[in-house]
Amino acid sequence: MKRSALSGYKRYVRFCFLLTLAVAPSCKDDDTEEKQRESIERYITATLRAEVDEKDGVYYVPRSVDSSPDRVPVEPGDMVELEYEAMTLSGVLFAASNDSTAWRNGLEPYPGGGNRAEVEVGSGKLIAGLDRGLLRMALGEQALLLFPFTLGYGNEHVGLVPSQSALIFNVLVTKVDKRY
Repeated sequence: MKRSALSGYKRYVRFCFLLTLAVAPSCKDDDTEEKQRESIERYITATLRAEVDEKDGVYYVPRSVDSSPDRVPVEPGDMVELEYEAMTLSGVLFAASNDSTAWRNGLEPYPGGGNRAEVEVGSGKLIAGLDRGLLRMALGEQALLLFPFTLGYGNEHVGLVPSQSALIFNVLVTKVDKRY
């Protein structure tokens, strides 16, 4: 019996979140940015078994990459449609697009997003870590974007996200609308 790609994706996401709960360090209010960076790097190498790839404070772990000559990169000013799930490094799943497994399990979607979230990249409307991470992606690509609290919600407690929380976004870029 063949398993669908979607059910495989669901199992993969569930596995990542369970691993995070079991292995990821707790990021408490008294953590410094440097401690969070160390925790993120440890999570990437030990849990995800990936290379540490950091640029502008955002750690990037590609899940699927478009290496074709027709690649459509995300650039500042582009309107981008996303499927995503967001959680703290300590394992709290706090947001998801409507197409995600987490949303179907009762999580609230990104405000204003339909089935998928549509965001303007580089406009300053997104948290800095997500904004910077999306600039490394292209249409059809999926990646984990990890970053410390200074590029997330900072010292603010927002919804399910405690203050000074390192964040992980599992992002799939489903549409790029170029705005020249």
